[in-house]
Amino acid sequence: MTSFTYLIQSDYGIHLGPASRMAEIAKAYPDTKATLTMGNRTADISKTLKLLTMGVRKGDQVTIECEGDSEVELLDVLYQYFEEKMGGNITINI
Repeated sequence: MTSFTYLIQSDYGIHLGPASRMAEIAKAYPDTKATLTMGNRTADISKTLKLLTMGVRKGDQVTIECEGDSEVELLDVLYQYFEEKMGGNITINI
């Protein structure tokens, strides 16, 4: 299991665009489960609607966790997506 923690800096948080793209990325790795956790709530990243119902806003801290055969590769792609498209602060927890 690998993970990173991210402080949301996007003014719009995780809205439909980022949620859809994150789900698309996760679905490309069917042998690995990816989750987003905020507080005591967790959502499967491959499910756009579940991500949207988390209500992630600017200033929220989330943890992205991957577990499975391709966990390092999937975490790397999600990390790059957050770094390039979402801005903010990332802490890697490998």
